[in-house]
Amino acid sequence: MSHGAGDQPARVGLAAQLIWASGSFGTGALFNAMALFALFFMTNFLGLSPALAGSILLVARVYDGVIDPLIGAVSDRTQHRWGPRRIYLLIGALALGGSFALFFNLARLGVDGAASALLVTAALLLYSTAYSLFTIPYLAMPPDIAPDYQARTRLMSYRVFFLLAGVMAGSAGAPALIKLSGGEQAGYETMGLVLGVAGSLLCLLVFVGAASLPQPARVQRQPAINTLALLASPFTDMAQVLGNAPFRLLTLVKLCQLAVLSTVLACSPYFFGMVLKMDPGRIGQYYLIFSVAGLASVPLYRWLIARLGKRNAYIGLIICYGSGLASWALWTPAEAAIFFHVRAVLIGSFSTGTLLCALAMLPDTMEYDRLQSGQSREGTMSGVFTFVENLAGALGPFIIGLMLEANGLIKGSGPGIVQPPAVLAAVQWGVSLVPAAFCLIAIPLLLRYRLDAQMLASLRNSRSLHRH
Repeated sequence: MSHGAGDQPARVGLAAQLIWASGSFGTGALFNAMALFALFFMTNFLGLSPALAGSILLVARVYDGVIDPLIGAVSDRTQHRWGPRRIYLLIGALALGGSFALFFNLARLGVDGAASALLVTAALLLYSTAYSLFTIPYLAMPPDIAPDYQARTRLMSYRVFFLLAGVMAGSAGAPALIKLSGGEQAGYETMGLVLGVAGSLLCLLVFVGAASLPQPARVQRQPAINTLALLASPFTDMAQVLGNAPFRLLTLVKLCQLAVLSTVLACSPYFFGMVLKMDPGRIGQYYLIFSVAGLASVPLYRWLIARLGKRNAYIGLIICYGSGLASWALWTPAEAAIFFHVRAVLIGSFSTGTLLCALAMLPDTMEYDRLQSGQSREGTMSGVFTFVENLAGALGPFIIGLMLEANGLIKGSGPGIVQPPAVLAAVQWGVSLVPAAFCLIAIPLLLRYRLDAQMLASLRNSRSLHRH
């Protein structure tokens, strides 16, 4: 089904909208499970050094950030009888779950040394490609599914629900699966297969449901243009929007904020297992409490933002977030168990609050850019944010990998392995002081952020006067 510029858009029913939104459950679950366990699995079960494992993850994430705008440009120009997006949903859905399952079953191949590193890199690049092939066209569909402002808000609220459910499935469900399946290599292999198959099935449901969704009008084939210019255009556009000072500052803050999360996730399996002496199931309990606390606190932070303003609320929450994380540095074996749950509630709540502030400020920077430049570059700005997410997602494992390498992590798993005290100290710093330092870096950046409602109103008035 397609519609042209002058046609009345087809109405999409609730069931079709929910089927589309459900794709975020699968991608969210796989993304969070990979962020939580990739580094730990590579060092403890594939025998890679922490520095090498972190570097491979960095390469895969940078590669992902580079191919995202290219895949978006290709899908915009694709001419297919299914429309420009749906063919990529099929390919991406099949490859995404398959590559996820492959990664967590690489130990079965019995390869080590340089060959193991090459296989791991290939598997992660395949996973990154599959993830982008599905998510980039998937996220380009809402303008055709929901053609007006209110309808898009409603549609995206469904997506947020499924995304948060996926986050809980990946960060709480994956550890539970590992524990139920034995907790060692077999547990990770089972988790990889179960989540991989489930993720592909959920994404395939979106592919099937997309057959009844409106498609963009077919475009006429364009005359040949300079291929190099076409390939470079997404990146030159990114450079231009970074000239927007509020957006540039918010992007740097977002980089710090996501580096906090990726550092904590990458270090969590080491911290829970080596320092807290807990099994993988307790990781799931912690992140379940973390996620539920975050969901429950959203109304509170909407009120707080309205009272204090977005920037001030953001500064206060990121200080609280960093303080909560830094408190793990004070943990000792004699600490009362209640503080484990208190930290999960507070850190989960503060993390959600900082995320809400960032998302609330992004549209302001987009309007500022439109008023200043006279152009609509929201898609490019979203692309920059996506690239930053990928880069930040790689920083955490890379930093933790270097720290573990420098302090002499003994590779492998099992109760017989006793890690040096320096490794245990590095792990405790990795979930506390290192992410807290990223929070600290974000504060002066936020203090330089000046965009508020009054400035936007002044720009609107000035632009209106120029028109008249």
